[in-house]
Amino acid sequence: MPFAQSWCLCCLAFAVLFCALFVGSHAMSVNTDTDALPFPWDKIRLPETVKPQHYNLLIHPNLTSLTYTGVVQILIEVEQDTRAIILHSKNLQISKAQLLGSRHLQDLQISEFEAYEQIALFSDGFTFEKGNHVVHLEFYANLSDSFHGFYKGRYTTNSGEVRMLASTQFEPTHARAAFPCFDEPAFKANFTIRVRRESRHISISNMPKLRTVEIADGLLEDQFDTTVKMSTYLVAFIVSDFQSISKRSQHGVEISVYTVPEKISQAEYALNTAVTLLDFYDDYFDIPYPLPKHDLAAIPDFQSGAMENWGLSTYRESGLLFDPEKSSSSDKLGITKVIAHELAHQWFGNLVTMQWWNDLWLNEGFAKFMEYVSVNITHPELQVDDYFLEKCFTAMSVDSLTSSHPISTPVENPAEISEMFDDVSYRKGACILNMLRDFLTPEAFKYGIIHYLKTHSYQNTVNAHLWESLTNICTSDESDSGRLKLDGFCSKNRAESPASKWFMEDSVDVRAIMDTWTLQEGFPLITVEVKGQEVTLKQERFLREANSSNTSRTSSFLWQVPLTYITSHSSAVQRFLLKSEKDVLYLPEKVDWIKFNVDLRGYYIVHYESGGWDALINQLQQNHRVFSSNDRASLIHDIFQLVSIEKLPLDKALNLSLYLSKESEIMPVTQGFNELVPLYKLMEKRNMEELENQLKGHLVKLFKTLIDRQSWSDDGSVSERMLRNYLLLFACVRRYPSCVSTATHLFQQWRESDGKMWLPTDISLVVYTEGARTDEGWDFLLEKYKRSVSPSEKWMIKAALSYTPLTHKLQWLLERSIEGEIMKTQDLPSMVITVSKNPKGFKLAWDFLKSNWGKLVKKFDLGSSAISRMAVGVTDQYSTREMLDEVQSFFGSLAEDQGSGLRSIQQALQKIQQNIRWMDRNVPLLKAWLDRNSL
Repeated sequence: MPFAQSWCLCCLAFAVLFCALFVGSHAMSVNTDTDALPFPWDKIRLPETVKPQHYNLLIHPNLTSLTYTGVVQILIEVEQDTRAIILHSKNLQISKAQLLGSRHLQDLQISEFEAYEQIALFSDGFTFEKGNHVVHLEFYANLSDSFHGFYKGRYTTNSGEVRMLASTQFEPTHARAAFPCFDEPAFKANFTIRVRRESRHISISNMPKLRTVEIADGLLEDQFDTTVKMSTYLVAFIVSDFQSISKRSQHGVEISVYTVPEKISQAEYALNTAVTLLDFYDDYFDIPYPLPKHDLAAIPDFQSGAMENWGLSTYRESGLLFDPEKSSSSDKLGITKVIAHELAHQWFGNLVTMQWWNDLWLNEGFAKFMEYVSVNITHPELQVDDYFLEKCFTAMSVDSLTSSHPISTPVENPAEISEMFDDVSYRKGACILNMLRDFLTPEAFKYGIIHYLKTHSYQNTVNAHLWESLTNICTSDESDSGRLKLDGFCSKNRAESPASKWFMEDSVDVRAIMDTWTLQEGFPLITVEVKGQEVTLKQERFLREANSSNTSRTSSFLWQVPLTYITSHSSAVQRFLLKSEKDVLYLPEKVDWIKFNVDLRGYYIVHYESGGWDALINQLQQNHRVFSSNDRASLIHDIFQLVSIEKLPLDKALNLSLYLSKESEIMPVTQGFNELVPLYKLMEKRNMEELENQLKGHLVKLFKTLIDRQSWSDDGSVSERMLRNYLLLFACVRRYPSCVSTATHLFQQWRESDGKMWLPTDISLVVYTEGARTDEGWDFLLEKYKRSVSPSEKWMIKAALSYTPLTHKLQWLLERSIEGEIMKTQDLPSMVITVSKNPKGFKLAWDFLKSNWGKLVKKFDLGSSAISRMAVGVTDQYSTREMLDEVQSFFGSLAEDQGSGLRSIQQALQKIQQNIRWMDRNVPLLKAWLDRNSL
């Protein structure tokens, strides 16, 4: 077992280290003057000739002064003689640096290179010889004001008392801001962590606590077991007054959920879900979870959704806590998925880690994909498969721009690394894995990833390692192939092999296929033309900017595309691997229509030429249930995307959408909204009230039958309940009389009961939103927000407050969110974006973003998803050249350290340009179509 190995290493290598734990505190000179000597290293990546083996880390935060001190002793292996040790450190004051030895101590000097967040340890005339050494560093710093590194948080109790805590968020490059370390994922090591605290607090870390000892001044020191070998970004420790509940999994792992004391009653669902999912992964991957415990902690101030620290995953409160009385069905689905995501990382990311951040998708794409695999099996009632294709559509919207990037793309500095945490790494990564799973068969795919995990446990990998494991499923070595042979999978004859259902060849070259999806950006547009029994196929990159300078570079892109299709004569899924720019397949008989990309199993868009779309539209109007709900949603998606690149006229897409008056499934309905609502949102930013209202009225009539069918209750399946919330919210915002009347009545009753009357959770947001339309109702909701201890309820109230038409209230929300007193600053990015979608608030949000850009970059970190989401989200509904000039002027005026080079800024500008082109081409067509098709 890894524990036994790492403990032996500690005993042997650290006998001297523990003896010298607190060396004398005599004064020494620490040189941090970057101009004193040339820094001995000129690369942003650390040298590979010095590797950490073990960290002994002591951390002592003071939650009164909001500072902390620390001591770290690092056992390093020097592979070739060197004059200096280079490692990472950011915003740390290092007061002592020494080389420990069995006979003497060697004081070390420090040189700092702030631009690369590196320090060099050296001593004049001294050489670190090949072999093992122990470096001792003492340091202190302020707890961070941001949401990364070792940072401060706070919460307010029901009685109004403010309590402080300190927690960590190290991914991707912030461990160096907490303690000096080799802060790159390939530098895996073991960590022995100790935390000093006051008796009123507790501490938790990656590993179980071995003991607590009393030290001077009434302080306590928690000493934790040594970790398995892992990367620095997975280290975690929290000092707080949290409480916990615990349960043991079937495989013997102690699982606990930690939260602030007043919310502990909301922890049970997460605990039971974590137990179920950890047991599932243990069995699915055929690799035991390697730690004796796993904690899940709900952090009051937490900017990310969650973080997979090994043995101690951390979450937003709204991502972990479930209140049966006040949480909605979508809350339950979201919490289950985020726990599934973080626990999948315990294998994908933690046990096997990408070599460098360019292959982040190996972590995030897999975890996003496994959310759906695991929740579909463990929680079938949540109907998680209904929502997978939306992830692919979201990824495609980014991936169709020239500012997109390959899934695996070179990155160097921290801002570039942070920008990798985007829809391409997460969502496109998940979608191409889903496509590969369908291509290989779920059985073969599963065995391949088991082989990958077993072969590379506690190591770092690149793309090619995964493709090798998935190609050589039945030729793995004896150490891990026994299960595969026992299951009989590899003894099947060749005629039944996974590849045979695609094309007859001796072998499948997974790497050749998948390199086309990971090493080049974008995705293919497959054009289909049927003539009799002959189907001509053509592929090209789907790109929204046809005249871009990048077009020529990407026009030669080719993909190996696993196509699937059904026809009017056969619902059996047929398969064809398109490997060239053009190819032909032959049908056994003539058909009325052909539909490719069955259930959105592939990551591509399809265009049907020569009457192909007309046949599909006709079938939808006659009997749409011939197609699955996912197929209907993908037809809606694809036809509107083809309008955006001028492959089809707008009226063709609008004609298809008319069938939605008979639709009742969540994915086609929501996809219809996703394509049609943005059209009038563009008009809200212009003086086009007549056409805007005409389109809004059309949409209400289009969905009127389905809206009228909704009950104001929590009845039905999860998908039915989520659809109900969506439809009723749309109807009330559009002032549909019956919806407005019911919501107004329910809000009045709820307010008269002082918020004590129970509202069905899935229509609460609708009722709150109606109430927030008046000053009195808005103020009442704000008071309820302040007093609520339910993250789900607080989220719904906050959303309703930001939907108000009252501009002075919207301005107040933005100002309070950056202050962080009433509205938490962690919620500021989503607040700014929501206000920007409000027709009364879009200018407020843009002015706020410009005025506070510097503060936002400092708080949320350059390149972070928060900054990227705001840059795109606040501007992506602008469609005038005046606004393009204004946005271009502002972002163009920024310095590089303020984000001028961010990919998200390019995306924001390209989306505005795309909107301008769409409006110029399609507004007259839309007006004429609406005049002809009044429902």
